[in-house]
Amino acid sequence: MRAGRALLAGLVCLAAAAALAYVPPAERVARAIADANRAHGRARTLTMRVTFEAAGGAALASGTLLSDPRGLARLEVTHASGFVERQLRRGRTLEASRDRAPLVDPHPLLPPLFLLQADPGAALQERLAELGGRPDRAALGRDGDHDCFVLGGPDGAASLWVDQASFAPVRIELPGGVRYRLGPPRMAGGVALPAWIALEAPGRPALRMTIAEARPEAAAPDAFEPGWLAR
Repeated sequence: MRAGRALLAGLVCLAAAAALAYVPPAERVARAIADANRAHGRARTLTMRVTFEAAGGAALASGTLLSDPRGLARLEVTHASGFVERQLRRGRTLEASRDRAPLVDPHPLLPPLFLLQADPGAALQERLAELGGRPDRAALGRDGDHDCFVLGGPDGAASLWVDQASFAPVRIELPGGVRYRLGPPRMAGGVALPAWIALEAPGRPALRMTIAEARPEAAAPDAFEPGWLAR
């Protein structure tokens, strides 16, 4: 109860600061985001059942995403045409295979959801730095109906956008123009995660990922090793 009151007080203070167009120090923003990650059950390794759709709604692929707060994630999907694609993200590095053969320049299907799991604030800043961001910078931004705190940046660098009032994640930007827009939070297996994630990448078709189910799951020691792509 005491921890819940402290979290609420911290969020209220930051929201009040936003109303005055004051940008809190990056460390305070990161700490509040990390508190929200923990309060919504995300600050642990999670496995998710996901599906992908084209812009018109056609089903493209389905599979499993495993994400670790330490800045590690992997995705395995079976495409509608029958082949299996695996993607492995370790910080800024994204590797992939198709039917176990290396895949050069993959469509970045795998978002760095570990930003939504990082705790404490210092760990979140470290994850942003690994993705190519400036975690010592915080700014205000606008995304659709959301007034946001933007941790990271400037433009062209990795950044995490969160709603100023609720601290719900709204957007992730990566170097090279890759953008993940995050839908409203939805409870999945006791964990609050975006209902959907829209992928925008230069020269690539727009896609939408839906998280159908999520649960905590301990990862095997070698779960995020590059050899997994060819197994």
